[in-house]
Amino acid sequence: MDHSGHVAVVTGAAGGIGRDYAIALAEDGAAVVAADLNLEAAEETAALVTGKGGRCVAMAVDVSDPESTTALAARVRAEVGPANLLVNNAAIYGGMQLDPVLKVDIGYWRKMFSVNLDGALLMVQAFAPQLIESGWARVVNQTSVAAYSPAGAYSATKLALISLTQSQAMELGAHGIPVNAIAPGPILTEATMQTLSPERVDRMLSTAFIKTRSGPEALIGTLRYACGDEVAWVTGQTFVVDGGITRRV
Repeated sequence: MDHSGHVAVVTGAAGGIGRDYAIALAEDGAAVVAADLNLEAAEETAALVTGKGGRCVAMAVDVSDPESTTALAARVRAEVGPANLLVNNAAIYGGMQLDPVLKVDIGYWRKMFSVNLDGALLMVQAFAPQLIESGWARVVNQTSVAAYSPAGAYSATKLALISLTQSQAMELGAHGIPVNAIAPGPILTEATMQTLSPERVDRMLSTAFIKTRSGPEALIGTLRYACGDEVAWVTGQTFVVDGGITRRV
């Protein structure tokens, strides 16, 4: 996909999958905003992109805060140009608490939802005017195959995000904007290794049809499809990328 002239905003771009997403979209010609609560690490992402000849600027955002997301949208419009690619990747994941739902602290539960679910809601609300006026736009929400198996608060947020994706697809569909989700399996990032033991990852991969250990590069083709012209009439869908761990009817 040639994204020359496009402006892409990637949240959670300070590292891991989000960093690789930012790099990929910049390689395709987009001017990328690497948005993250960790501005210093987001600036490292921007430096990696510019070092390869791409265009990228780091901006701070708290996706759980409507004032912060609104401010980000205004800054992107003013400093980079109206966004027409929005990738909602930010989430509480690395080192997250895996408390059972019978014991989880309600404050932590709400924090998890505020970032993993509300973040995608607030970012789309903040950027919708830019997406609509652009005449061509795409939205991608990062969910997880955890949505299809019990894993406490995290699973609940990721399943809810699939439903939110469908609602956003319905409403933005009136403007010809596809909204889809990507659901990765156990992608080997630093955050995954902070959260899941090597033994647990091995158990998950043992059930896969394709048992290859994969890093973020396994998701880039799906991202490019979800951000491309070919997805014009594909919307409200969740693309599972997990080597066949997840089997749904």
